[in-house]
Amino acid sequence: MENAEKPGRVLLAAAVVFLAALAVHAPAVSGNLLWDDASFLAANPFASNCGSLSAALNPANLVKVLPVPMSARPVVNITLIADACAGSGAADKKITNLLLHGCASALLFLLALTLSGALLPSAAAAALFALHPAAAEAINVIVFRSHLLGLCFFRAALRASDYSAPTPALAAAAAAAGCALLGMLSVETCAVVPAAAATAVYFDSGRAGLRRFLPALAALLLALSFYAWFWAPRAGYDITGASSPGVRTASFIYPGSILGSALPARRAALPARWRAVYASHRTNLYTMAGVAASYAHDAVNPRRLSPDYAPEVVTTLRRAALALLFCLAWAGTAGFLLYRRSLAGLGLALAALALLPALNLVPLYNLQADRYLYFPLAGAALLAAGLLRAPGRPALRWTAAAGLMLLFVLVSLRRAPVFHNELSFFAQAVRLAPGSPRAQGNLAAALLRAGDCPAACAHAGAAAGLDAANPALRLRLAYTLAACGRPAQALPQAQAALGADPASGDALYLAGLLNLRRDRVAGRALLEKALAADPSLDEARLTLALLDKKNARELSRDDKTAMEALAGFYRSAGLFF
Repeated sequence: MENAEKPGRVLLAAAVVFLAALAVHAPAVSGNLLWDDASFLAANPFASNCGSLSAALNPANLVKVLPVPMSARPVVNITLIADACAGSGAADKKITNLLLHGCASALLFLLALTLSGALLPSAAAAALFALHPAAAEAINVIVFRSHLLGLCFFRAALRASDYSAPTPALAAAAAAAGCALLGMLSVETCAVVPAAAATAVYFDSGRAGLRRFLPALAALLLALSFYAWFWAPRAGYDITGASSPGVRTASFIYPGSILGSALPARRAALPARWRAVYASHRTNLYTMAGVAASYAHDAVNPRRLSPDYAPEVVTTLRRAALALLFCLAWAGTAGFLLYRRSLAGLGLALAALALLPALNLVPLYNLQADRYLYFPLAGAALLAAGLLRAPGRPALRWTAAAGLMLLFVLVSLRRAPVFHNELSFFAQAVRLAPGSPRAQGNLAAALLRAGDCPAACAHAGAAAGLDAANPALRLRLAYTLAACGRPAQALPQAQAALGADPASGDALYLAGLLNLRRDRVAGRALLEKALAADPSLDEARLTLALLDKKNARELSRDDKTAMEALAGFYRSAGLFF
């Protein structure tokens, strides 16, 4: 659909949407790392070193597995390395994320305008997206820029697809496929682009447009096929009884020269109550229907957004009935309105498609997270644009839109302090979900880094008590006790964690360290096993070097500096041997 708006008005509206996104979310930006930033940025020398840029840009890595964190999301790594080349600190990186959110909001406005031809409804809908509090997580956790980048490419792919529908052209099809692939190389959610593009083309051009769109759709499906091949050996969680890592053994499709020495898959220690979700397809369906309904609620009323969630695990049809009926009504309404080529129907359909990858169809580590709402909110914005341009009683709809904007602004500003540091972040998670062992454990780690040992031990103990069968939480309690100068209490916890997970390098390392003062031979043997189980475990390697001064003399300067720092930590915690 073409629009006849003057370019000046269009650019002004896009600028207003962009600036609104920046103004509302800027107060939450701080110079502190949050959540996954610790493991995927601070502890990831590849993404934090400008010298990695040439390797990250090497197209050969689209074929050969690059053994670095986030290798399944190379576009994200490239942007993080570019930040490092610019000398950006944590706050600068978050400002980059904020600008990306502003761009995504402006692109959404342009897409809505293209599809609706109505400037004010499109601008209002994009403003609702720009102001929504759920965007704060993707902005303030730096490595979650994957969702911001992915959505920008997602919208560009839809726009290119829309261009290819009236008159099929190789350039438009290539642009759509290229944008879709870049989106997939940013975040897995973009795997739904072919279906989303076909849906948007049907809305804009009907069945005739779909027929003309077939060459571009073939290009999108080709991009998706390549991405599936690319993704398989690089991603996936090691979830006991639910999910195994991606391809790790050589085959005709994945020769050994391609697989190389891939990093071990990220191990996921699930809360006890969640294990039933991964063990039963029926429980997964019932539980995730409730999560989907919760996302729909939070899209309109975001006051209960949280840094972490503990969704109810639903095992019976009776408990799941309302959520299942809601999801069926959502799908049915989307199909009916889309058949009538209603913009509201397109918005509902795109929101549903964008939510599918977040519904544990492929096992996820998090069953619910604010960042998973980011893509569906774009569909919800198109739904809002469709409702605002519908005939009849416009004053009521515009009043409702204004009320939602005000609500989103107030909630975003109220939540801003939550993202200032890890303590405020995880303290809020515990306030909203005190029964979540993961939230308690994360708060314990943040308190330990802040030097509050009594509170750290209390929350680590609470986490382990809420999920006694979880060796990761038992190990966190052991580490917290050890770091707080209570090795006698830490050792039984470390031994319990090791008994539950004998292959854990971290458990072997901590049990070995705590044994050194009692039985140096046994402690050394455990440390050697830890290093064999995880060759990247520098703490075990450097502790063994401390035990053997001859080997210590052969260390590099950086390793010697790290060993001295580790020895200082051991002394301060009363662990030195």
